[in-house]
Amino acid sequence: MSAEASPQRRCRTSGAIFLRSLALQASWNPRRMQNIGLLSALMPWMRSQGMGKGEVRRFCRSHFGYFNTNPYLANFLIGGLIRLEEERRSGSGMSPERVILFKETLGRALASLGDQLFWLGLQPTVLMIGILFALMGKPAGVLAPVLLFTVGQLIFRYRAIDLGYRLGIDIVDLLTSPRWHQLIHLLKRVGAVLTGVLAAWMVAGAGRLVALEEGRGAALGLVLTAGLALWARRRLPGESMVLLLVPLALALSYL
Repeated sequence: MSAEASPQRRCRTSGAIFLRSLALQASWNPRRMQNIGLLSALMPWMRSQGMGKGEVRRFCRSHFGYFNTNPYLANFLIGGLIRLEEERRSGSGMSPERVILFKETLGRALASLGDQLFWLGLQPTVLMIGILFALMGKPAGVLAPVLLFTVGQLIFRYRAIDLGYRLGIDIVDLLTSPRWHQLIHLLKRVGAVLTGVLAAWMVAGAGRLVALEEGRGAALGLVLTAGLALWARRRLPGESMVLLLVPLALALSYL
C-alpha cells in the first residue's frame, strides 16, 4: 500500500487484505468482537513493511483491543488505518493514541451507518424483490437480485480499501455527506412498498385457498398469518425468512 511500493506489490497486498476482510467476523468473540478478524486483515500490509519482531508485537498489541463495525463498510476503516499507520511509522507526527482513536470512533460511525444501509435498507429490499419474482413463477428472477447484490458488494468492498487509504483521516468528510441518509431513506421506502405488494399477494393467495377448502383453508390462513407475525417479531436473520417465504411464494403462484 505504500507509495514507494511497485504497482504489482500494492495490488497483491490490496488483494490479500480484501480476501482476509471477507472473514472479518469468522473469529468473532463476545469480549472483543472483530479484533482478531481486523488483525488478520492487516497482516498482509504488516508483512510488506518488513517489521522486526518487537515492532510486530507492539503493532498486534495496539490492535488487539475491542473492535466492532459493519462488515460491509469495514474496508473504509481498514484502508484509512493502514494510511495512518504508515504516517506514524514515517515519523510525520501521527501518534499511536490518535490511530487508536481513529479506529474506535470511525468503527462506531460505520457500524451505525452500515446497519441502516445494509441490514435495514438494501438487504430487505433485495429480499422482497426475490420473493416477488418467485410469486410470478420465475425462479431465475429470484437469483438475479441476489447475484447482483453479491457481486456489487464485493466490488464495493474491494474499492473501499483504496478509497479509505487515499482519504486517510479525511474519511470523516465522506461520511458526513447527506447522500448516505438519502439512499437509506429511499431503500427503506422501496422495501416498505414491496412488502405491501407481497402482503397483498399473499392475502389474495390465502383467499384462493379459502375458496378451495373453506374450513381447512381458513385455518391454514390464520395459522400462517399468526406464524409469520410471530416470526417477524423475533427479529430472526433475513436468510431464515427467505427459507420460509420463497417456497411459500412459489406454492401460492400455482394456485
